[in-house]
Amino acid sequence: MKFGGFIITYNRPDILLDTIGQIFAQTYPPELLWIIDNSEGLATDHAIASLLDPRIKYHRMGYNSGPAGAAAKGLELCAKEDLDWIYWGDDNDPPFRNDCFERLLAIRDANSFCGVLGTVGQFFDRKKGVIKRVQTRLLEKKDWIEVDYVAGGMCMLVSGKVAREGIAPDPELFFGFEELDFCLKVSRKGYAIVVDCKLFLEARKLHQRLEFERPAYQVKSNLNREYYSLRNLLMISDSLTLPGMRNQLIKKWLAKAVYGFRYGPKYGAKNFRLITLGFYHYLRGISGKTIGL
Repeated sequence: MKFGGFIITYNRPDILLDTIGQIFAQTYPPELLWIIDNSEGLATDHAIASLLDPRIKYHRMGYNSGPAGAAAKGLELCAKEDLDWIYWGDDNDPPFRNDCFERLLAIRDANSFCGVLGTVGQFFDRKKGVIKRVQTRLLEKKDWIEVDYVAGGMCMLVSGKVAREGIAPDPELFFGFEELDFCLKVSRKGYAIVVDCKLFLEARKLHQRLEFERPAYQVKSNLNREYYSLRNLLMISDSLTLPGMRNQLIKKWLAKAVYGFRYGPKYGAKNFRLITLGFYHYLRGISGKTIGL
């Protein structure tokens, strides 16, 4: 089996070098690793060159393409390497255990249609456009389960077959739900998204989330991310021809635009403005990077 991958990075060379070290310290390390660099400067380029590691390959995007654009390029480059399995990683989020790759690859044949593996996954309600948490009691009963998507930083491994079919996230999303977009496309092609239940439980214990209940609404520290979440979910609903999901999202986010004022006029006004902007850009077909994060 030929195993490789890519890491997406943006202006964090020191963090990136630490993550690369942890990737190659895995009990089943990749044979090669593409670094997909969104940075404007050359600091990351110089840091990678200093490693003198033949396993590392470097691609400079030349602009900030966001996680979505960089992931699409990473999958494209890895597909050309004829890899059997591909690690999709971020510069600041290495696997939480040093045996994640080994344990995930051990279940790659659990489902004959397996297209994506991960340590943590979620269900997704395609009618409402809502992420649904996998119940802990279900994880305790199974060795592995099928989910709808593996979120960012959750050690996603992609089958080389998927990459060679050209399945990739939409680069125009720029930031936010690019993994969801990708996994829903993978599922549409008949592939399964599989997570290891024991690793899933270990991750929940590590982060003390065994009994976590998602609140109906949570105050956001970075409302700019809300803009990308709304716009991108609406774009995904169109790309997958899910009009019911789009209609439910419109109702939900209109309510959120008003509900935000409960947390003060300043928070409410900014929340309202960014949600309105998300709707406006979606309707006008404006995508890619539009506001800073």
